[in-house]
Amino acid sequence: MSNTSFLVHKNNLFETSFSETEKPELDKGEALLKIEKYAFTSNNITYAVVGHQVGYWNFFPATEPNGIVPVWGFAKVVESNEDSVKIGERVYGYFPMSTYLKVKPAKQSIRGFVDNSEHRQALPPIYNYLSYVQSNIPGEDFMPIIQPLFTTGFLSYHFLKQSNFFDAKQVILTSASSKTALGLAYFLNQNQADDGLQIIGLTSQRNIDFVKGTGFYDSVISYEDVTKELSKSPAVMVDFVGNAELAKTIDGYLVDDLKFISRIGLTNWKSGDGFNDIPKAKFFFAPDFIKKIYEKWGVGKTTEMVQTALSDFIKIASNWMKIEYIETNENLSNLYKKMLKGDVNPSIGYLVKLKE
Repeated sequence: MSNTSFLVHKNNLFETSFSETEKPELDKGEALLKIEKYAFTSNNITYAVVGHQVGYWNFFPATEPNGIVPVWGFAKVVESNEDSVKIGERVYGYFPMSTYLKVKPAKQSIRGFVDNSEHRQALPPIYNYLSYVQSNIPGEDFMPIIQPLFTTGFLSYHFLKQSNFFDAKQVILTSASSKTALGLAYFLNQNQADDGLQIIGLTSQRNIDFVKGTGFYDSVISYEDVTKELSKSPAVMVDFVGNAELAKTIDGYLVDDLKFISRIGLTNWKSGDGFNDIPKAKFFFAPDFIKKIYEKWGVGKTTEMVQTALSDFIKIASNWMKIEYIETNENLSNLYKKMLKGDVNPSIGYLVKLKE
């Protein structure tokens, strides 16, 4: 079988194509993974938008000027020239939008291994680790849709808590319907009795009912009504939308009561930057912060904490999120462009499982 990859023009994200190449050949110490299924969310659009700045195009190189958008999903070992990695093993991790991925396993353990391919050695380790998983684990199809964003929510929560929430009385989450915002809102909600914070969700008018229905927020406000309904009390804002004009509006409204803006996402990537005019806005890069968390709790404990919370979150999310499967190249291309335009239904999680 050939290796089919979904390609995106790095300088014109609306220009896409599919490439057909030979199945990768293995050298000693390498293994070949066949990608079974992966999620596609607005988070993947962020990978493309900041691909040059953050280096996301470097994980799975393609022929210039094209790039491959990274995704989270499941794969199976179909060939192996590495004794410690057995054919038939199943892994969860960070993959290209392709049929196959050749890896060079290192630092093997009972939990998984690191892809030590030369071009990945300088990239953040969190993206290079592949975890062994069983087949048909409970809530499996929700995992790649929710887990990467949920982990960012976990890290964002602990970053804010470590900073004593910047002495805020309320936490304002933009793009409150996005999966990363919902992950953070979950942790804020679970710890609200201890933290004593009001949880405020900002969203578009069309998503008001959905966001309220999650039960994570104390108040849900449409973007149009921010200056009418937002309480003037000390606040920290976590920005998932990437709209500098919105941030400036809230900054101008709250003035000294807005203590800090933590920038995480780009759900509205077309809105431009402009954050340089807001000194209190700082970019939060999860792969850097997780190193501090690992130093504090260790990899094992941190992973256990995230997985325990994730299992609970998936049970809750399954009440208001359904999975839609993408099975053809045409539908995948259409989904990508739909996401790029910001046309996202928060109640649907997309899982790509292309037919052979």
